[in-house]
Amino acid sequence: MATKRESYDNEILNLRAFYLVLLKKIWIIPVAAVIGAIVAGIIYFLANVVYAPARNYVTESTLYITFAYDENKGTEVDFYNAYTWNLLVKAEDQNLVEKTDYNILDGIMEKLDEAGYHEGSDVTREEVIASVNADIPSDVRVMIFTVSNPKRELSGAIADAANAALVEYGKNNEAFTQIKLLGRTDTKMELIPDKMAVAVIFGAVLGFVFAILVLLFSKAMDDAVYVPEDVERRYNLPVLGVLTSDGVEEPSFFRNELLFMFREKLKNEKSVALISADDRKGSEKAEETVSRLKSVIGNGIPEGMAEVVPMTLPGNSNDSAAKLSSVDGAVIAVSMGTHNGAMTEHLISLLRKLGCNVCGIVITDADIKLLNRYLGL
Repeated sequence: MATKRESYDNEILNLRAFYLVLLKKIWIIPVAAVIGAIVAGIIYFLANVVYAPARNYVTESTLYITFAYDENKGTEVDFYNAYTWNLLVKAEDQNLVEKTDYNILDGIMEKLDEAGYHEGSDVTREEVIASVNADIPSDVRVMIFTVSNPKRELSGAIADAANAALVEYGKNNEAFTQIKLLGRTDTKMELIPDKMAVAVIFGAVLGFVFAILVLLFSKAMDDAVYVPEDVERRYNLPVLGVLTSDGVEEPSFFRNELLFMFREKLKNEKSVALISADDRKGSEKAEETVSRLKSVIGNGIPEGMAEVVPMTLPGNSNDSAAKLSSVDGAVIAVSMGTHNGAMTEHLISLLRKLGCNVCGIVITDADIKLLNRYLGL
């Protein structure tokens, strides 16, 4: 009973060969990690140094708020939070839900005008709104008021004007007994944490993972052959042997196998055509394989063995049928590690349609180190 053949796209994965081939490309993973780290570092440098926005000057003020007693509730007023304060500081009268007798933003602009920063020419309301932020970290009675602006002097001037306006607001609003300024820090350049190391590590990890995924995906889609057993299982044809590339010594183990298989499998044939699945136009690869075969087996094909004739792919010649009819069969040469699985499948199918006996397959350009590791030689 004939063995069921597996096509190259649904065959069982030979894990031993898979991992041996993968190990040959393992160097790609650290290289990808290094490239990822370099790219991430360059991107971070460009984004945060070369094309980074202007650095701001920052100053922080601490204010203590004393709330008035609410007779209706029987407690002190305590509904002011960070959102409320930012709304009061940044909004003009017409934007407030409840009108106040004293508008903080107007007060800031007035104090700035008194300090020599005139609205419209030296500073705008939009710039002030973008520069200030009120925060209530935990205790509603303590406010941290931050000013951040690209201009050092203006940052300090806004802070002083805002502090004065807030103190004045505490005097004019019945919800407070007072708002007292506890202190203000010096105006300093904003500190931006250096996360270059984080960016480099992230890029390296990303490159590492990406390389692994690409290798696994490429191997999953790989239709190349690497070991004789996979070829026989895939095409249900005998592998007559493996040939190294021209200039690479053929180990005696594989030479003896090649000689024995050619004598045994081709003993009834007088001549066979050798067709390479890697030839796309002429018969160059087939001719090289025949020449290599003769040099490995001996000075020419020994007596008693079938004559091997190089031939192009049937699709490249109009007289392929006539040429194939003049030989007793065909041997297919398949390069190891080359993406030729689909073409080999197609060639076998075509030869059988033409009534040509496919005697077997020869693996060319064999990686002897890989085969030795696979076979444990």
